[in-house]
Amino acid sequence: MGALPQALPLALGASFYPPAILVLLLLMAGPRPVRLVVAYLGGAALITVLAGMVALATFDDAGVTTRESRTASGWVYIVIGAALLGVAAWAWRRRTRAPAEATPSVGRIASWSRRATTSRRWAFVLGCVMYLPSAFYLLAVKTIADHGGSGTVLAVLICAATVLLFVEVPLVMLLVRPAEVAGALQRFQRWLSRNGWTVAAGVALAAGAYAIAKGFAALR
Repeated sequence: MGALPQALPLALGASFYPPAILVLLLLMAGPRPVRLVVAYLGGAALITVLAGMVALATFDDAGVTTRESRTASGWVYIVIGAALLGVAAWAWRRRTRAPAEATPSVGRIASWSRRATTSRRWAFVLGCVMYLPSAFYLLAVKTIADHGGSGTVLAVLICAATVLLFVEVPLVMLLVRPAEVAGALQRFQRWLSRNGWTVAAGVALAAGAYAIAKGFAALR
C-alpha cells in the first residue's frame, strides 16, 4: 500500500481516455442509460481488474521488479516510458488533425455506441474493449510490484477503481441527480471535443518522462 501515492496519479492518468469517455457520453444519452452504463462499467471493471492482476503476477514472476533486479526493472520503465511518449505524440496529432480527417474514427465509435444503446451485451463488450490496459495502468501496477508487501493486490484494486473514475462518477450522477445529467453531459461533451486530446497528450508526456527518468535512475 506504500506505493499508492506514486501509483494513483498514474491510474488517474489512465482514466482519461477520450474515446472511452465519448462512448460513455453516447450511452448516457441513449434510452435506459443506467442499465447501459452499468453494463459498460461491468465490462470495463472486468478487463481492468483482470489485467491488473495478470500484470502484477507477471512482473513478480519475471523478476523485473527493483527488489529482484534494478537493471531489468529500469529497462521495463524505459520501455513503458517510450510507449507513453508514443501515446503523447499520437494524441497530439489527433488534437491537431483537421476535422475532416478525424471524422471516420469518431464515426466508428459513434456507430458502435449506437449499437450498444440497444443492448446491454454490446455495452459490456464496449467496456471491455475501451478499457484494455494502457501504458499508464501498467506503469501504476509496475510501481506497486516494485514496492511489494502484503497489500499489493488491494493497491492494484484501488488503482483499478481509479482508472474507472470517469464511468463511476457519471453513474452515481445518473442514480442521484438524473435531472441534472443532460445539461452537464452537453457541457462536458463540448469541453471534451475542444480539449480532450490536448489533455491526454500532456498527461502522457509527463508520465512518459517520469517513467524514463525512473528507469535511468534504476540503471545507475
